[in-house]
Amino acid sequence: MMFKLYGYQQKLIEETRKCLMNGSKSVLIVSPAGSGKSVVISEFARLTVNKGGQVLFFVHRKELIEQITNSFKKGGVDLKHCTIMTVGKVAHRLDKIPKPTLIICDESHHSLAKTYKKIYEYYSDVPRLGFTASPWRLSGKGLGDVYESMVEGPDVKWLIDNHYLAPYDYYSVKLIDDTALKRSSTGDYTNKSIDDAVGKVIYGDVIKTYKEKVNGQKAIVYAHSIEFSKKIAQEFNEAGISAEHADSKTPAKEREKIMSNFKTGKIKVLCNVDLVSEGYNVPDCSVVIMLRPTESLVLDIQQSMRCMRYKPNKKATIIDHVANYTRFGLPDTPRTWSLEGRDKKKSGGNNSIAIRTCPHCFAVISAAYSICPICGQEIGVENKELKVDKTVKVEKIGKNFHFKTDYEKVRYSQMKTEDATSFRDLQKIGKARGYKPGWSFYQAKVRGFVHQN
Repeated sequence: MMFKLYGYQQKLIEETRKCLMNGSKSVLIVSPAGSGKSVVISEFARLTVNKGGQVLFFVHRKELIEQITNSFKKGGVDLKHCTIMTVGKVAHRLDKIPKPTLIICDESHHSLAKTYKKIYEYYSDVPRLGFTASPWRLSGKGLGDVYESMVEGPDVKWLIDNHYLAPYDYYSVKLIDDTALKRSSTGDYTNKSIDDAVGKVIYGDVIKTYKEKVNGQKAIVYAHSIEFSKKIAQEFNEAGISAEHADSKTPAKEREKIMSNFKTGKIKVLCNVDLVSEGYNVPDCSVVIMLRPTESLVLDIQQSMRCMRYKPNKKATIIDHVANYTRFGLPDTPRTWSLEGRDKKKSGGNNSIAIRTCPHCFAVISAAYSICPICGQEIGVENKELKVDKTVKVEKIGKNFHFKTDYEKVRYSQMKTEDATSFRDLQKIGKARGYKPGWSFYQAKVRGFVHQN
């Protein structure tokens, strides 16, 4: 039985095929979390196999392999003509696996890692598709080195308005009056106005807030450390709310049982540390509780929107006890994506929990780990403690919280004039800084980018 594609999913496929037919060898498909990327991936695989082709699919985590395999089966894909593996396994079997006619990579914001590039270089003559909800790297590097074209699906607001994602309420702490936050010339809030308000604190009473706002609903809790996640699970249980903690070191069978019990409703609250982020799907989970600050937009989107899978009459609730919304806005905040890079934000006193990419398996993890929770490799430690202030009350953050982030605009607003390599660069620098059009023309004339007769 094949999937029945929604109109926007069919449009994604058609636009991607046009890019390939027009000569692009690598296309990045951007579609929000919960929009059904696995369905689109399965359809690409089915179309390729039905034409006699061979598909190579890879992703960075083994938990996602089982999910895409099930999607392929449901989508009518002949698995005999598919190689489905983690990126690490593919990289070590390049001379053994069947040569593909199409490469598909999910969670492609990881694609700049060496292991991915090794695969791409080995199959340099094979067209490839990448999928991500957020083409954004903490390092600031763009994905233009590995993808020639980008196709974007509908944004989160459109998906909510058209009943493909659940609407949501967002609760957090109003550390400052969001109407009085100072904005920089790029449209973002200034680092200082955010840093003055947001520190290394978990604000509000987690259990009390759950009871007041979403009592009895299924919730996923994201904590910043294993110890704290276990502590929160214990507090929920002591309050008579069934909760379990699971992390990458939880024995596989026990973890599967915990996940199964959560899906069936035997457990109301699932506490974890970055385990339930990419690809985890529980449509009737209606609540996310965020207890880990992050500087990663990718992680914020993946975690905060985990409760927004659509079900009729469902209303999702996001309870943000660490004020991540002041860094990244709300789930349906307008975003402008680009394959180009952006300047990495200087730390400048930012007090959010540091995260980094494991050099062994490339998972995005907390810098507090000395051993990667995904692959078990030793990586050293950087520890930051969080305080807990239970006296603060969370409140609803209204949709009038305007926070537009244009990452290309940020990049050009920070680019030095002497680093421009074309008239187009100078025009974008001028536009980002609010200069008059004559400025870019004059600079281009001085630099020799334009000539007058």
